Formats: sequence, structure tokens, C-alpha cells
Amino acid sequence: MNVRLTEKQKILLRVLGMTAVVYLVFKYLIPLIIPFLIAILLSIPIRPAARYIYKKFHIPIGVSAGILLALTITLAGGLLFWVVKSGLSQLTLLTQRLPQIWEDCCDWFMDCCRQVESYLKLEDGTISDSLARMTDLGEEGLGGKTLSGVMNTSVQGIKAVVEGLVAVFVTIGATLITTTQLEEIKKARDRSPFRDEINHVLHTLSRVGLAYGRTQLFIMFLTMVICTAGLTLMGNPYAIVLGIVIGLLDALPLFGVGTVLWPWIAVSALGGNLWQTVGLVLIYGGCALTREIMEARYMGDRIGLSPLENLIAMYVGMQLFGLLGLFYGPIGYLLIKGAAGGMNEEGTLEGAV
Repeated sequence: MNVRLTEKQKILLRVLGMTAVVYLVFKYLIPLIIPFLIAILLSIPIRPAARYIYKKFHIPIGVSAGILLALTITLAGGLLFWVVKSGLSQLTLLTQRLPQIWEDCCDWFMDCCRQVESYLKLEDGTISDSLARMTDLGEEGLGGKTLSGVMNTSVQGIKAVVEGLVAVFVTIGATLITTTQLEEIKKARDRSPFRDEINHVLHTLSRVGLAYGRTQLFIMFLTMVICTAGLTLMGNPYAIVLGIVIGLLDALPLFGVGTVLWPWIAVSALGGNLWQTVGLVLIYGGCALTREIMEARYMGDRIGLSPLENLIAMYVGMQLFGLLGLFYGPIGYLLIKGAAGGMNEEGTLEGAV
């Protein structure tokens, strides 16, 4: 018996099918081919430069690509080394001052407890003694698990480092090979019976990936610069470490610069440090204004998602795939949205890699 589907039912089937494909690909396939996807992305800007070197100096494209990749890694490694070296020196200073910082925090907390006890007409030490007993019970419960937890964490850390190094070497090798064979890869893609579907996915990946990646990296960099410069002008000895931490947190939509700055502003204001409070508020304002301007200018129009759609897609992606879901979510949503609108809309395949 022939069953004729309505247009709405066809759209629903396309959406459900694309949703299943997106989930399975992001869950099981992408983790296996991430080094090769990165290699393709790296080879796209490297290949033109390698071809220019070949025409100018007759150096083979593979060798030219290796030289360019080595220079890029060297520059990035040098910058990373300087940041890590400066950060470690500041971390060392912070570690030396931790006992005094901890004592100051405890004194401030005890003052708050005494004020609450006075306001509630409680006996002196009621709140602090209760908190101390709860802390002791918590330490007793965790004491037996500490050693095993440290051992498991150490083993997992070593495994992650080894896997990361293997992935880096595979990515470098794949980048060199892809740079020399990029045209052959494009021809093989064009001969595929799934050419239109591959172009649609590549177009979505390139549009969302480039817009999101460039914007977030640039915003994160500017946030680090603003925080580091502002804290340096304020005379903070841990400016680089705090600037990096705040910049990394700002890249996560569920955290942001306020995770560090707002509690710091509150403590500074309660402590009567007016100039530090003003400086922190200005730093927060600069970071927030930078994010608003950059995201409005570079994200919305290029990705094709409203701010609410983008936030929902990132949150759902994070729930399904962890932190990488913040990137997977918008891409998956656009693929599903494209399936609902049909694969052959005008302009859908335009600009595919």
C-alpha cells in the first residue's frame, strides 16, 4: 500500500533524520577525525604560501609547508613559553603569599559572622563554631578518598598527556600531507555521489567555525589584554595569571568575566578600597563592552542565528557533548535547520570549502 506523506511530514522526517545523523557524527565520528579536520583547516592558509615559495625558490610544496608549519609552531611556542614563564613566576609569588591571603580572608569572614550574630542576637561564635564542625566532618569523610583520588587523577593526567602528544604529531603529519594533496582531496569530494550533502556540511562548518572561532579567540585575547593591562596599572603582582584566567572564563558563556570580577568588586567595596573597586568596575565594563560589540559585529550575521538561538544551541550542545558542545551546538542546529528548509535553498551551497 502506497502512503503519501504531506509536506509537513516530509520536513519532520528530514529534521529527525538530520538530528540523528548530527548526534551520531558529533558523538562518535568527530572525536576520531579531529586531527585530520584540523589538518585540513591548517592546510588551507598554508598551501597558497607554500605554492608561492615553490614558484619563487623552487622548493617543493611539502618542504615549504614543513618550513611554514615549523615557523608557526616556533612563534606560537615562543609566545606560550613567555606567557608560561611569566605566569609561573607570578604563581610562585602567589603561593608564597597564600598563607597571609588565607589569614586575611578568614579574618574578614569572621568579622562577617560576628556582624550576623550581632544582628540575629546570637551568642558570639555560634555561626563560626557550627561551620568549623561541618568542615571537620567534611575533612573526615574525604580523608579516606584523597589518596585514591590523587592516584586516579595522576593516571588519567598521564594518559591525557600521551594521547594529546600523539594527536599533535598526527595533526602535523596530516597537515603536511594534506597541503600537498589538497587539490586531489577536492576532486575526490566533487566525484562523490554525496557531493551536495558534503558541500552543505562543509559550508555550515566553515561559516560557523570560522565566525565563532575567530570571534571567540579575538574576544578572549582582548579580554586577557584588558584585564592584564588594567591589573598591571593597579599594581597587582598577579596581573598576567589573573588576566589569562579571566580571559579563559570569559570564553565560556555560563561563566564570563563576572565569575572573578564581581566577587572581587564586592569584597573590595566592603573593605572600603574605593580606588581598587573603581578600577575593577572599569575593567569589567571594558571587557563586557568589548564582548557586546565584537559579538554583535561578527557573530550574529555570519552565523545566521539570533542571540537566543545561539545560547540555546550552545547550552544543549554542552549538555550532550561537554565543553566541545559549545562549538558543536550552533553547527548542529544550523545543519538541522537546513534540513527543515531543504538542502537546495538558494545560497545554501554557496561558499562551501
